[in-house]
Amino acid sequence: MGGLAAALIHCSQLMTRQSAPLFGVALALLTADARAQSLPEGPGRELFQTICSECHEPAKVIGQHKTRSEWQSKVTEMLQEDPDVTQQEREIIVNYLAASFPQLSKVNVNKASAKDLENALGLSAKLAEGIVRYREQNGAFHSAEDLKKVNGLEAAKVDSWKERLEF
Repeated sequence: MGGLAAALIHCSQLMTRQSAPLFGVALALLTADARAQSLPEGPGRELFQTICSECHEPAKVIGQHKTRSEWQSKVTEMLQEDPDVTQQEREIIVNYLAASFPQLSKVNVNKASAKDLENALGLSAKLAEGIVRYREQNGAFHSAEDLKKVNGLEAAKVDSWKERLEF
């Protein structure tokens, strides 16, 4: 039995060594494909991925939302020591980022309709209606802490909106 176990371990190690390079290539292709799919389509996407991937993962911008001016500053900061990137290429990157990841508008939770809350915050219709119903029954919200009192609304979700909420 000891010999059989040793043979099985040896075979699994041999198989792993032989398949590791193929696994690595497959993983790299899947990762590149996932990265490409996670960034929105648009003019400048390929240039952004090519230039920015030299220093960091391009998908790092996902979830960031800035004004055009803020994206301009960020690109200038990131590429300040790269003379090979032309001004035209920098503008293409800024245009892509500004169009794909724009500054999100603020939402006044005391004035917005259920449909506006649903669209602006990505809520289900039921949760958006719950916010309006709570507001009508209990009065205006004064803070994110007040909003967390709405039944079914997760505190972490409210915290992620803090910069976008107006009261």
